[in-house]
Amino acid sequence: MDYYTLVILGALIGFLALAALLLVPVYRFLQREDEAARRFTAEYLRRQQAAHPNGADHDETPEPPTQP
Repeated sequence: MDYYTLVILGALIGFLALAALLLVPVYRFLQREDEAARRFTAEYLRRQQAAHPNGADHDETPEPPTQP
């Protein structure tokens, strides 16, 4: 093996190790945030459905009937 080949392989392996060292924590963080968002969404929807069982966005008062 040529000296340049060893340097290239060392640099490539070093780069891949550094990339993994930096990107794995970012990936794990994004996975945790995605799971938290799913849990929040499900919990939020349950609360909204419990607060408004008829499906209305807010409490609407019916309009009074008009007299002819």
